[in-house]
Amino acid sequence: MANPVKIYGRGHVGVGMAPRAASSGWEREALETTVVASRKLTPSTHDILLKKPAWFSFLPTQFTFLTLRTDEGPDGRPMSLATSPTRPNLEYAVRDGDSAFKRAFASLRPGDEVVVEGPYGHYILKEDRPAVMLAGGIGITPLKGMAEYAADKKLQIPVRLVYSNRSEGEIAFRAELEELERRNQNFKVLHTLTGSDVEKGWKGSVGRIDAPKLQEATSGLDRPVYYICGEPGMVSAMLGLLTDGGVPEADVMVEVFRGYRS
Repeated sequence: MANPVKIYGRGHVGVGMAPRAASSGWEREALETTVVASRKLTPSTHDILLKKPAWFSFLPTQFTFLTLRTDEGPDGRPMSLATSPTRPNLEYAVRDGDSAFKRAFASLRPGDEVVVEGPYGHYILKEDRPAVMLAGGIGITPLKGMAEYAADKKLQIPVRLVYSNRSEGEIAFRAELEELERRNQNFKVLHTLTGSDVEKGWKGSVGRIDAPKLQEATSGLDRPVYYICGEPGMVSAMLGLLTDGGVPEADVMVEVFRGYRS
């Protein structure tokens, strides 16, 4: 995903395109690496894997600047990492678009060179408290990485994901999420579809994430942390829902993506 404005809790605005504020003591530099795999993730999204540069470390899950060669010259964007630091590669996914950056992203092939700089950001999984993740569309990217981390590290915290998409075919990383559910008994996913023409045979939830769906996801949890990620309208709606539900500001972490479709 490109062009994020990071908000950690409500009212703490973090990093967009600049300044590139550090979140830990690690030294940051631009690192060249290569594409390992490139694929169409859903009809409207694309995914790439990069070789993780030697000694590159990040927390679950920060973001980096990703610079590509485009037909308009080098273009760097802040991009959420879509995989856990426990995994051997770096992963990114974006919604398709007509910008030079997104055209270049979708055209990447194994062996192509890119530049990664980071990590940055404070949108990081808290390992000692239950997690409730609210995702819209390709906003799943950092949350999928957090869920991988919880499974790989065998964290004992409950992790609940409520994931909203317009159609069943647009559920990004569906197979990966199902595998995480099989591996981690503490991880549960609630899918909901919002399109007007939900496919026949869909037996899951329909409609936008609302109070009943949130209540279902949080049942039995003690003081969970809420992680929201998606386009601005979705994030705003989720913040309103949590405010109405009396959730303290300190228990909400948000990642908003401006320029969501560019």
